[in-house]
Amino acid sequence: MKRPGGFDRGPEDEELWERPRPRPIPLPASPFGAPRSGGGEEDAAAQQPESLEPGLPDPGIPDPSPMGVELEPHDAPTRELAPLDEPAGDPIRVAKRQLKRAQRAVRLRERREQRRFTAHVRRRRRAWLIACGAVLGLALFVAVGVLSPLTAVREVRVVGAERVDVAGLERALGRFEGVPLALVQESDVHRVLEPFPLIQRYSVERIPPHTLLVRIQERDAVIAVKRGDGFEMLDPAAVLVGAAEQPPKGVPVAKGRVTDPSTPAFTAAARIVRDLPEDIRKKLVRVSANSAQDVAFVLADGKRVVWGEAGETQRKAVVLRAMLKSIKSARIIDVSAPDTPVFQ
Repeated sequence: MKRPGGFDRGPEDEELWERPRPRPIPLPASPFGAPRSGGGEEDAAAQQPESLEPGLPDPGIPDPSPMGVELEPHDAPTRELAPLDEPAGDPIRVAKRQLKRAQRAVRLRERREQRRFTAHVRRRRRAWLIACGAVLGLALFVAVGVLSPLTAVREVRVVGAERVDVAGLERALGRFEGVPLALVQESDVHRVLEPFPLIQRYSVERIPPHTLLVRIQERDAVIAVKRGDGFEMLDPAAVLVGAAEQPPKGVPVAKGRVTDPSTPAFTAAARIVRDLPEDIRKKLVRVSANSAQDVAFVLADGKRVVWGEAGETQRKAVVLRAMLKSIKSARIIDVSAPDTPVFQ
C-alpha cells in the first residue's frame, strides 16, 4: 500500500527521528503550596508544546544534555507542600513558633490551676474588701453628718415649761444655732440651763436635719415656809421654786422644825408630800415635825394625821384613804403603823 503524499520521510526527517527526546522539566514548587499559575496541572500541561509524534523531541526546546545537567525524570516524586502558615524550607522558624505555642499553652494551664487553687483566697479578699468599703462608707457618712453644715441647728424647741421663762430659755439655747446636731454636747446644755432653778431635770433630743428639742421637768413645790408677809415655795431639795401671798392647794405650810430646810424633819416631810397621791395631797394644809420619825399633817377639814417616818408611803396612803371614807367622825388618825391603824 502506497503511503499518502506528505508522509514520506526525507533526509532531514531521519536526522530528527534519530535525535533523543529531552526529558520534561517539572515546575518548581510555589512557596505558597500551589502552582504559580491558577490552572493547576491542566494549565501546566497546556503550556507544554506538543511534539509532532510520540517519541520525537520538541524542536522548540534545546537539549540540555550537552551541558552536562541531569534532569529529574517526569515521574519522579515531588516535595510535599507545607501548610500556608508554616513555609517550607525554614525548620528553625517553624520550631520556634511551635515552642511559643507550647509555652503559651503551659502558661494558660498553669494560670487555670492557680485560679482553681486560690479561689478561697480570692473569696476572703473579696469579703475583706466589702467590709472595708462598708466601714469607709459609714465613716464618710458620719463625717458628713458631724462636720457638714447640712445638719446644723436652725430651730430650738422647749417642751414642758410652765413656770419657767420660756422666752429667756430659748434665747439662752440660741447659742447652739449653726452648730451641727452631733456636736451639741450635754455638758454645754447643762451650763445653759443652770441659771434656771425651776428646772429639775431635762433631756436633749436631736431631730434631723435641723431641730434641737429640749424637754424639761420643772420642780414642784411641796412645802410653803412663812417669810414675812408671804410664803416661799420649796421643793424636796429645798430649792426655792417661787413665792406667793397664799400657798397653793396641795402645798402645806411648815410648822416646827420643818421650817428649817437644813433639818432632817424638813427632808422627811418634803419626801412624804412628794410621794403622796394627788387626791390626798390636795387635802393637806399644814405639816409639822420635830424629827424625821414624827411627821404629822393637818387636813382641810381639821383632821390630824399622824404619819410617822417616811417609809411605806404608798401603804399608809391606801389605809388613810379607806379610813377617811369609812370613819367620818374621827378627829385623829394614826397610820404610822399601817397594819394596825388607830383613830380617835
